[in-house]
Amino acid sequence: MLATRNGVIKKSRLADYDSSRSTGLVAITLRDEDDVVSAQLVNDEDDLLLVSKMGYSVRCHADDATLRPMGRTAGGVIGIRFKTDDDYLLKMEVATPDSFVVTVTEGGWAKRTSIEEWNAKGRGTQGVRAMRLVEKRGGLAGALICAADDEIFAIASNGVVIRTRVDEIRAAGRDTMGVSFMKVGDDDQVVAVARSSAASMAALESVEVTEEATTVESEDVNEEVANDREEA
Repeated sequence: MLATRNGVIKKSRLADYDSSRSTGLVAITLRDEDDVVSAQLVNDEDDLLLVSKMGYSVRCHADDATLRPMGRTAGGVIGIRFKTDDDYLLKMEVATPDSFVVTVTEGGWAKRTSIEEWNAKGRGTQGVRAMRLVEKRGGLAGALICAADDEIFAIASNGVVIRTRVDEIRAAGRDTMGVSFMKVGDDDQVVAVARSSAASMAALESVEVTEEATTVESEDVNEEVANDREEA
């Protein structure tokens, strides 16, 4: 499943990309001044959540009856319409049961909202608010589907990064503004938001422990070799 800045979405079969061509394959025909912003693997049971820069969102089914698969070179169909000309699609995510939609603004405000507050409706509408925005807090910097034990990383334009668990972000309704999450200066803003799953963090910590153990073992071996040389 592909989604573009202008709100176009397109589903094609994974088998269509079974090629060893080093130059790659055309995945979508883009219209003028449009770019791909998201790509997801989906199945018939999945729902999609489309979120715009100005905080509007659409949830729709990804089954073949709602979104028929298209050929690689097709251009796609309208997934979300925008209320203003300056709005655009920020993110497309797969909606998973019992998850949260975490929204973060450029001004450093955030909230988490149960995915159950979004009803799956048809594509091509202007949708409903994912977050209530005011000018001084900026547009959305990120919108992610997360589990409660996932972690969120937010990066500001001045290079500052914060990390927090999703369940530490205040829960709030869909049509609310959220709370202060990251303090940014007058000339700075949040520029990127990323998710790290609990499983990924556990795997990373396991690798770090293994590397540490390997380093200690290597140091012990080097020390033994040095002692043997001194005795010789």
